[in-house]
Order: sequence, then C-alpha cells, then structure tokens
Amino acid sequence: MIIDLSGTVALVTGARHGIGAAAALALAQSGTTVFACGRREGDCAEIVAQIAAAGGKAFDMDLDVADLGSIRSRVEAVATRSGRLDIVVNNAAIIEPMARIADLDAEAFDLAMRTNVSGPAALVAAAWPHFAGGGRIINLLSGAALRPLTGWAAYCSSKAALLMLTRAADLEGAEHGIRSFGLAPGLVDTPMQASIRAVHVNEISDIPQSKLSAPQDAGRAIAWLASGRGDDYAGGMIDLRDAAFRARMDVA
Repeated sequence: MIIDLSGTVALVTGARHGIGAAAALALAQSGTTVFACGRREGDCAEIVAQIAAAGGKAFDMDLDVADLGSIRSRVEAVATRSGRLDIVVNNAAIIEPMARIADLDAEAFDLAMRTNVSGPAALVAAAWPHFAGGGRIINLLSGAALRPLTGWAAYCSSKAALLMLTRAADLEGAEHGIRSFGLAPGLVDTPMQASIRAVHVNEISDIPQSKLSAPQDAGRAIAWLASGRGDDYAGGMIDLRDAAFRARMDVA
C-alpha cells in the first residue's frame, strides 16, 4: 500500500502511544507533517523522534482535549506554524469510569463525555476554517457505539455520540470537500485494553492480550482514509475487521 500525502498537515490527538502513535507514524511515512498531541508538552517527544529518525517531519504539541477553552488556540498555533491543516485524527479518549449505573460517578461520567465527545467536537470546529479546499476528519470509534456493555455506560454513550458527530460533520462538510469518517479498530493492544483487563467489569476484560491486534493496522487505515481513496465510506463507521475494507486498502 503506497500512499502519498506529501504537503499535507495533520493533527493527531492521543499520539503518545497506541493507535495515536501508530497513526502519527503512518501519516508521516506518507509525507504528512504531523503535529503529535498529548496532554502535556513532551508527551509525544519519543514518537516525534522516531518520525524524524525515519526522515519524516513532526512536532510535539500539548493539547488536552478535555480542556475545551484551550483547543482553539492550539489549533491556531498549528495553522500559524504550518500555514494549513488538512487532517484531524480524534484518537484521544478515556475508558473510565468503568462502573455499573448504580455506582456511576457523575463527574467522572462528565469527564468522559468531555474528553471523548466535546473535545473532538471543539477540535473539529476549530479546524474547520483551516480546511482550505477540503479536509479529512477521522474519529476513532468502537463497537461500543452500537451496543451497551455492562459497566461501560460512559464509554458506550460517548462513542455513540461521537458517531453522530461524525455523521453530522460529513453532512455539513461534504459540499466543501471536508469528509468525516468513524473508524472502529476492533480490539487493539493498547494501554486502554490493559486497563480493561485489570477491572474485569464485563466480558471484554477476559479477552487475552494475545488475541488483540496491533495498533499499526489502525494507523495504516487512518492514513488510507486521509488520502481520499475511501471517501465513499465517509459519514459512517468503518469496522477495520471488515474483509472488504481491508481488501480495499490492500491490507489482507
């Protein structure tokens, strides 16, 4: 799979490790200048160094998606430094609180919604004016967007809301060349999955680490969607495990 994204600029949230780091690497390998974002300055220094060592271009940026008031200024900083913005990858998310409804902490639930939905919405809104001539938004979703799981009220609710945000953004953006995608990567070997295994609140906790997929698969899918080759998938949720989709992007 050869993807040429030379000259484009991407902002990737939650890029310190896992799928975010894999997306940053895949985009950079395709020629994109990547702003790798973590909650604190220096969080993504390691992935930026890996990109630079491979001949790519990336910058470490602090962007806490739960801090709604700071998002617009961080996006403006990207646009000022790069002169453009073409791709936004909303990957940053939290799984907590993992608790049954009767034990749910309202403030923890609110933080999950702010991190997983309101932050991505604010980021898309801030990026919108900078998508000159078109842009690509990739929101990381989950099967949890479509079905409830015990103890995951916050996560399932937030991912369902993010799916609707994906649809709304594509509805409003398509005529301007701004396309929005929801990518459900399946069960991926990330720190979030380690947290899930530790809590044992539902059956997902019992899936062994050996059965999880590598983050690099999702990273490649994100780069492919960013290229515009899969624009017929825009406005919906793509299951990375779908054989037809994998065949389309030449990842068998």
